[in-house]
Amino acid sequence: MLNQFRGLLGHTLIYGLGNYGIKVFGFLLIPLYTRFLAPADYGVMALVSMYTQVMFIVMNLGQSTSLFRFYYEHDTEEGRERVVAASIWIVILFAVPLAAIPLLFNRPLAQLILGDEALWFLMCIGTATVLCKVLLRMPFAIMRAADQSKRYAGWSLARNAVSMVLAVVLVAGLHQGATGVVMSQFLAELVFCFLLTGMTFRMLRAGFHWKDIKEQLLFGLPFVPVGAASFTLDLTNRWFLKHYYSTSDVGIFSLGYRFAEILTFAVMAFQLSWPQFLFKNRREPDAPQLYADMTAYYLAVMLFLWLGLAVFAPELLRIMATPEFYPAAALIPIISFALVFDGMGFMFNIGALFSKKTILRTISVTVAAAVNVGLNFVLIPRYGMMGAAWATFIGFLVQMSTTLYLSLHIYHVPYRYGRLLGMLAAALVIYGASVLVDTHSVITSIAIKVPLVLLFPIALVSVGLFDPKDLAAGLTMLEKRVPKSAGVLRYLRPLLLRGHHTREP
Repeated sequence: MLNQFRGLLGHTLIYGLGNYGIKVFGFLLIPLYTRFLAPADYGVMALVSMYTQVMFIVMNLGQSTSLFRFYYEHDTEEGRERVVAASIWIVILFAVPLAAIPLLFNRPLAQLILGDEALWFLMCIGTATVLCKVLLRMPFAIMRAADQSKRYAGWSLARNAVSMVLAVVLVAGLHQGATGVVMSQFLAELVFCFLLTGMTFRMLRAGFHWKDIKEQLLFGLPFVPVGAASFTLDLTNRWFLKHYYSTSDVGIFSLGYRFAEILTFAVMAFQLSWPQFLFKNRREPDAPQLYADMTAYYLAVMLFLWLGLAVFAPELLRIMATPEFYPAAALIPIISFALVFDGMGFMFNIGALFSKKTILRTISVTVAAAVNVGLNFVLIPRYGMMGAAWATFIGFLVQMSTTLYLSLHIYHVPYRYGRLLGMLAAALVIYGASVLVDTHSVITSIAIKVPLVLLFPIALVSVGLFDPKDLAAGLTMLEKRVPKSAGVLRYLRPLLLRGHHTREP
């Protein structure tokens, strides 16, 4: 079990670093952005990002999932090339024409989204960026399908690094403000389109097969409303804040969300490696138990990351941002916990993936989005940014719960709910204790909070997370990797393994 989780985690880290390194780079750029961009400028940048994300959902046509679903049905290179070729034809025949629509209506879009028709050019740049992203999805998907995780990560990191350098030049050097941030993303995507799409279009040698195109398109299309509902759940709060308050509020809220999205690095990384893990182990006799254990380990990792982010949020803001952005600290624990629920919903979605009933995912996300929109109407006018944060939290909780309920009716996984709830309770108690730490010194606060966060792994042992064999193997591996820990482990080993002689059924 430990070796399987290590393998899954290894691919997760590589994929996550590659594909979502941009979030890490974006996090590192916060000191630059908060010093060269006013909250209103940061709000404009966030609203353009909101637009590009919803456009990618529409133009991608659900093909990120569809390609993998059909790719693994073939054992020959010829069959797999036909799958990739069909996905390319979908981009050519449908995605490219869709890009023309927002280009024709750029001024009304700018007025609707940004509240200023004069910013029409940002809508055009954003649309062009999305088209490049859709084209780039293909070569990166081929690398993932071939398990070329290191190559995938290398190219992704290079793309993110170019985007970061361009952002520094355009924002700090040329003082282009929000326009510089949007333009840096477009230029980076364009450069790598020229570098990588050649390997994609070579797959067109497999020919034009309408049957394959139709089958993959029909499988992927249900993911479009899923993506639209996810967008509603995740991003419409910015529009509500702009409508009821100001772009400055959008900027502060978006900065808090940016900090919380550090957790998305892990969430999305697991989402990139989890489908391959599911399908490869599907025929194993103990597959349901394997999935249950992997989900528990995943939640443990996510809660530990959440604690680190939520506990140190005030100190991070004081170190990285200017005082006008400090109110974002109160939002980070709520939003990041919501993202934990988002990740758990994806882990629970096994039944829909195995049964090809993608409509189930559509139902769960749509229900959650409807709840979220209703809460946005109720909470944001009264509570502002905090109302937006709580609406997001409840929306993702509803999504996770609905996904679990629907999925278990198709494919039963023996989750140990007591263990999962025990981990949640331990994390919340530790976070509650950290809130009581109130000092004027950043260094003193960090020094007090670090031991609190480190209590969490001990709590994981107490709730019986680890199989005793895995726990013993992990301690042995740690002792080999870090010989200096031998003395401490010799004392801790009997304490950690005490009471773990048998595995809970």
